[in-house]
Amino acid sequence: LISGSGKKAGTKEAGPEAVVEAFTKAMAAGDFDAAYGLCDTVRMRAYIENYRKVWDELLQEDSVSLAIASSMLSGAEIEVIRTERNGDKRTVLYRIEAEGNSKTRTATVKNEEGEWKVEEISDASLEE
Repeated sequence: LISGSGKKAGTKEAGPEAVVEAFTKAMAAGDFDAAYGLCDTVRMRAYIENYRKVWDELLQEDSVSLAIASSMLSGAEIEVIRTERNGDKRTVLYRIEAEGNSKTRTATVKNEEGEWKVEEISDASLEE
């Protein structure tokens, strides 16, 4: 994954857009350890744990459907629409598209000791 600055996600130099993309793909794949490494774990713990709870329930109820959904989401296109600067934070408006469906989301990303970390994800979008 490459950020808007051309730096790979997962490196200290990864930009906010690359971190949002890597976090989104990790969640879609059920790779919660990777997702935790890309976010502010205090602020995002409930978000990830709620997602994991639903993931685990689906895994027990219908693992085939979960595998299909995960496969579709892992191939999703993530388009960064806009990034706004707010001091040491960035607000990234992005769209996830998979199988003809799309969802627009907003991520707040902050710089912690030289690394960008996802602080919040919401459905609320910035004025386009």
